[in-house]
Amino acid sequence: MAIKESLINQIIRDLETDLGPEQLRKVNMLLLIHLDSFDLVKTSTDMVIYDERSDAAAYQQFMVSKKIQGLSDGTLKLYMQTINFFMQSVRKPFKDITTNDIRLFIANREIHDQISKGTLARERGCVVRFFHWLYVEEYIERDPGARVENIKVPKRRKQEFSEFEVEQLRSASASAKETLIIELLLSTGCRVSELVSLNFRDYDQENDSIEVIGKGNKQRTLYLNAKAKLALKHYLNEVPHSLGPLFFGQTKGKEMTTAGVQKAVKRIGSRAGVLNVHPHRFRRTAATHARRHGMAIELVSRFLGHESIETTMAYSMINDDEVKISHQKFIS
Repeated sequence: MAIKESLINQIIRDLETDLGPEQLRKVNMLLLIHLDSFDLVKTSTDMVIYDERSDAAAYQQFMVSKKIQGLSDGTLKLYMQTINFFMQSVRKPFKDITTNDIRLFIANREIHDQISKGTLARERGCVVRFFHWLYVEEYIERDPGARVENIKVPKRRKQEFSEFEVEQLRSASASAKETLIIELLLSTGCRVSELVSLNFRDYDQENDSIEVIGKGNKQRTLYLNAKAKLALKHYLNEVPHSLGPLFFGQTKGKEMTTAGVQKAVKRIGSRAGVLNVHPHRFRRTAATHARRHGMAIELVSRFLGHESIETTMAYSMINDDEVKISHQKFIS
């Protein structure tokens, strides 16, 4: 790696805790542009910027590159946990990792640890993408993950809440905040990470909409229906404010955490007698109801903030009874 690239990498690493993905990307581009016309030469009293060939430097730079791409903190954490776990199991330098090492890791995780196919596929993906990045960036001479077979994950139909279950959950809400959480999840179809980031500065009360930065650092507009608006009004009557988070966590003025929302909906589910209650199931429910009420799949995809319609289609949008009715209607 050239010293110019090494210098840029170090600067980006030094700034990663203070700047967001877009700011890091801009700094990276500006450094590339402004340093292009300069030749950097090490002096005789040269101090090593950092060993760009070391495994530690490669690992850190990979995480920085993913952050610049706009990956969420949760996704970055999964990458770190998976790669660390893999390297602890093989205990070799990156350059010595073989295809068989990765295959053996996958086999042990499946046979001995008995993890699900979904988790196995995710872990394989993290490891393979990491070593492919090392190869492309020339930290290693060959890509050990290139020939590692894909994990076939059984496609199971994930269930949304039925209309009766939704009403059970609404009836089981014990506070204005719990009601607001449910109605916002159902109205906007947002992710739990997006829900806790909702802020008054982004709320357009005239249009009943709110801007949010979603997955991949992409901005989109969420819309509040009548029930969500009413729930917000009741919550603000109890906790009056017009600045900061739309709704607070346990400390007034502080946004709620994703873990807080997950615990809240689980408590509501327990009181309602509804099984498997978690925030993402509300998102699936919102999408399913939108489809059943005639929203085009392209608009549902935009509504959810998906990059592709294929992702949207993976959601459980219709059931067998609806297929039968549609078949009788259109196939005669």
